[in-house]
Amino acid sequence: MQPGNQPIEIIPRRLYWVSDRNPPVEKGKSHTFCTDHELSYIPYASDFGPLDISCIYKYCLIVDKLLGDPKHEKHVIYHHTSLIPAKRANSALLAAAYSMIRLQKTADEAWEPFLSAPRFIPFRDASTEGSTFELYIIDCLKGLEKGMALGWFSFDTFNLESYEQYSRVENGAMNWIIPHKLLAFVAPSDKRTTRDLTSYDYAQIFNEIGVTAVIRLNKEKYNISGFEDNGINFTDLYFYDGSVPEEELVKEFFNIVNNESGAVAVHCKAGLGRTGTLIGCYAIANYEFKSTEYIGWARLCRPGSVLGPQQYFLGEYEARIQAQKKHLEPNRTISPTVQNRGDMSLFEKYRAKFGEMGQADRLVQAMKSAPSSPTGIPEQVPRGTLVKEFGKLRIPNRNEANK
Repeated sequence: MQPGNQPIEIIPRRLYWVSDRNPPVEKGKSHTFCTDHELSYIPYASDFGPLDISCIYKYCLIVDKLLGDPKHEKHVIYHHTSLIPAKRANSALLAAAYSMIRLQKTADEAWEPFLSAPRFIPFRDASTEGSTFELYIIDCLKGLEKGMALGWFSFDTFNLESYEQYSRVENGAMNWIIPHKLLAFVAPSDKRTTRDLTSYDYAQIFNEIGVTAVIRLNKEKYNISGFEDNGINFTDLYFYDGSVPEEELVKEFFNIVNNESGAVAVHCKAGLGRTGTLIGCYAIANYEFKSTEYIGWARLCRPGSVLGPQQYFLGEYEARIQAQKKHLEPNRTISPTVQNRGDMSLFEKYRAKFGEMGQADRLVQAMKSAPSSPTGIPEQVPRGTLVKEFGKLRIPNRNEANK
């Protein structure tokens, strides 16, 4: 074992996490497992994580099964990961999340043992250009902690099959970011294909799950009759692909969401950048998320959310909200509650104002070229069955969601 790669204790004398070139040599009563290949991230560009909430859930099942197996009753369990930086970071995220979900630890308590380990590579966004913005593992854990406290994720009621089914682009590529309130999805198409749904297809699902309005953020037109014919309100709030929204647009978004009787489904082209950014503004203003906590949470729910200058914009928006609450003028261009994540490059400043032509098309193409069937999920499921299964997804009631 290389210096600095000592096992990290998760459960005293029972469960350990270790990153090294080779797995620990099993001497006597010990057992080693690895999830580096079983639980993996599908990138849009150079992004490599964080692994989504379904992977965290699966990891909890794996560890629970090992700890509860009579064969390993007296064994020390080692979770081994390689020294590959991306695998190492995602593996540590899984182990720390397990401590939170199954051992009832806070994010800080779960991450504290890992502070003695060599530095972990930070997560980056899904844009093709390099970004100086760094999202740390603790940000993701803090976002998860917030989501759990709000009742947005529960291990006991999480529906893995439903989450994976509806994350697939052929089934709508949709994810709840704020349950019962805001759903992110990919733009509909005028023609139903093996990888595209029409507004009529989405309307059938939305009526089942309580969505009463759709907000479109991209300029591309499609037949919206499917929404209107099914009693779903529709609004256009366009801004440039890859850019950040003006203050008036954010206010209009809030007004629509707050005045709807049901949930609001939001999309741009891919349902990642502009969509994730506006939902982030709402989460920061109404649920007291820090910008980095929200980005962590959003990417656990919907990988690839919030890109390039939008990451910095949410930090600036957080600072403005905090200043308003304290009746002060914000004097920083980043969130004062987190350490400086760097400054936007000149290209990111340009994108913030004018957008990036083709970014959304690239993201959608990456979605459609990804493997279509997650492990253990059937290739073809009848439409009625899909709607029925999505209804089983654990969504807190309105009182829980608004706590």
